[in-house]
Amino acid sequence: MSINECLRVEGVVKRFPVGSRGLFDRIMRRKRKWLTAVDDVSFSVGRGETLALLGESGSGKTTLGRLIVGLDKPDAGRILLEGSEVKSVRESREQRGKLQMVFQDPSSSLDPYLSVEDCVAEPLSVEDLSRDEIHVRVEESLRLVGLDPSLSRRRSGELSGGQKQRVAIARAIISEPKVIVLDEPTTSIDVTLQAQILNLLVDLQRLKGYTYVLITHDPSVARFLSDRVAVMYLGKILEIGPTRQVLNSPRHPYTQALLASTPTIGGGPPKPVAGEPPSLINPPQGCRYEPRCPYAFDVCREKHPPLVHLQGGDVACYLFAEKAETLRGGGH
Repeated sequence: MSINECLRVEGVVKRFPVGSRGLFDRIMRRKRKWLTAVDDVSFSVGRGETLALLGESGSGKTTLGRLIVGLDKPDAGRILLEGSEVKSVRESREQRGKLQMVFQDPSSSLDPYLSVEDCVAEPLSVEDLSRDEIHVRVEESLRLVGLDPSLSRRRSGELSGGQKQRVAIARAIISEPKVIVLDEPTTSIDVTLQAQILNLLVDLQRLKGYTYVLITHDPSVARFLSDRVAVMYLGKILEIGPTRQVLNSPRHPYTQALLASTPTIGGGPPKPVAGEPPSLINPPQGCRYEPRCPYAFDVCREKHPPLVHLQGGDVACYLFAEKAETLRGGGH
């Protein structure tokens, strides 16, 4: 573990059973089908850094975020917070305040019948604090996210979408967490408020030194908020590196196609990613992107390529295998 490392994800796998096995299935000894949402993912995040997980819907980003904060438990691999293994929230309440998540839709993550104060104070339930101490902490958190503390007496269901998202952020920061997972933090609010929320997150990070893991499908949000980007596809990381490198000079064919499919101001018309994504229940034997890739080789159909280190980042693509070998000193 490096001195500046805050979070480490090592070979994490998460699978979910598909459907239920009836009596007939058990009698016939039919194998249960599984969906692999996260497949052997590894990366690290430094203190005060923002890593964006970028990819289409269904790429495993949100599942990985839930694993990081302990809402779900990995089937293989491990997640370390400052060197200590992260356990599920059911197993370790002590880690509850150190890992927080801002969910995509604040309307569904906040109880509409609870007061704003009770919603924001929820992470403090594991601490031995008086009601007055909790009230002071709630007011401080509301001020930090730009809300008047008088809102604490209102029910969360009475607030606007932008106010709800600020309350959700206030709840995430009240326990002074080490890592905050931001799951599509602006997609559920009005476009006129999105820039305000993004600027708020930047200001909070500068003030408090939070480490962010940003989940997004939008390259422009990743560009604004993140230091590094990890591109995910069907549970795998296909490319990871500094944000400017990945978004300005993408190497993996999927990253190139994903960026080309995103509308840009002053740019040409977006081009949808060619083909249909394979099934997560029966993924390709080789590279996950091979069925849609215009550059696929025979080896791409046989084995998923490992992440290889190049100048400026890592990429999982056989197009760069020879170049990576040269950089290691093994080429001629």
